[in-house]
Amino acid sequence: MIKLELGDEPHELVAARQENWPAAVLLFNQHGVDHKEFRELLETGYQVAKPVLFQRQYEKCAFCERSEDAEFRPVEHFRPKKGAQDKVDARWVTTSGHYWWLAWTWSNLYFSCQSCNMAGKKGNKFPIEPGTARAQTPTRPIVGPVTPEFFDCSMERRLLLDPRLDDPLDHLQWIPVDRQLPKAKWRWTLEGLDSLGDMTIEVLDLDRRVDFVNRRLKGLQNLWEEVDLFIADDQLVNARRCWDKLLAQYIDDPYQEFRNAGWWAVDTLCPKDMRDRYGLRHPQIPVVTLPKAT
Repeated sequence: MIKLELGDEPHELVAARQENWPAAVLLFNQHGVDHKEFRELLETGYQVAKPVLFQRQYEKCAFCERSEDAEFRPVEHFRPKKGAQDKVDARWVTTSGHYWWLAWTWSNLYFSCQSCNMAGKKGNKFPIEPGTARAQTPTRPIVGPVTPEFFDCSMERRLLLDPRLDDPLDHLQWIPVDRQLPKAKWRWTLEGLDSLGDMTIEVLDLDRRVDFVNRRLKGLQNLWEEVDLFIADDQLVNARRCWDKLLAQYIDDPYQEFRNAGWWAVDTLCPKDMRDRYGLRHPQIPVVTLPKAT
């Protein structure tokens, strides 16, 4: 997972919200959140954001960084639209009502792979810190527009990384399993650096991507071997050229998978003091920014 800067919402989503919101309020006022017709309406309209999310996320899942085909992949609600599940005494318990009013909210939507979206992974799971309160829910009947505080969840003590707001490198780290092996044979594993990282790994089951990541990092390690050999032979020009190739391929290219893991691997294989010593440029923090217009 890396930080995502996804820009302004597309006008198609604005239109979908304007179309569906009045009907949602009417059904909510009449029947509440558990009515079949109301819950069916919550599945309508927000999918128009998928082409824009797919493009701006460089065709990758927002959570696990796997490249995906957009056709059969979902738009994921970061805060679930049909009741949030919290972890209580090692069990997942549903809190009814959260967060239906965010069903058509741009900041709550991501392009996701099927694995991260499915019920056995994230699904409706949205844990918060024990003893803290969820964002306030609108109460029946809604009269007039829903006031802005319902859309501001910044005070909520969530335990799930939000790629728009958090830098995952501060919370998730890839580390070698056995540093006693030669660097070319290192295998990597994912660990949380705090409770936010630990819960994100658990909820999204990010460990399932470990084999994919290690296959990806094998190519990075092979290039690093070349850099290391050039350094040993005092061929620093060639070392820097090969190093730049490594960074361009595994860190800088926004379409590449698992840039979070690539950054940690580069920083571990060749730490800052070593880069300074041999004049190797420092890897950029991987961030997704808006694709350039063509």
